[in-house]
Amino acid sequence: MELISVSSLWLGCLFAYLASDKQQLLSLPFPKLLAWSLCGVAVLFAVWGFSHTYSLLVASLMVLICMMTMWILLVLVASHYKGRSIWVSSFGFALFVSIMLVGVK
Repeated sequence: MELISVSSLWLGCLFAYLASDKQQLLSLPFPKLLAWSLCGVAVLFAVWGFSHTYSLLVASLMVLICMMTMWILLVLVASHYKGRSIWVSSFGFALFVSIMLVGVK
């Protein structure tokens, strides 16, 4: 369940990043209301998914820490791969799924 949770959280953070006017992956930013709604749903789903293994407080803190890390990584990686949204999204997805597979437990 953790892999699905971290994957949905990555997508939520990616949508929130793509809604920014300063993002450099798409020519036009994503609609803000849709992007932030999808991000909110992804956060709730990730907390729900992590709460199957951890307590609700720990799951919430894990989601918060993952989101902060994901947004920093998005800004750093997207600045080097301007206009290559597939590379950025697949790199982040692979990185965070690998981290979860290596050993969160």
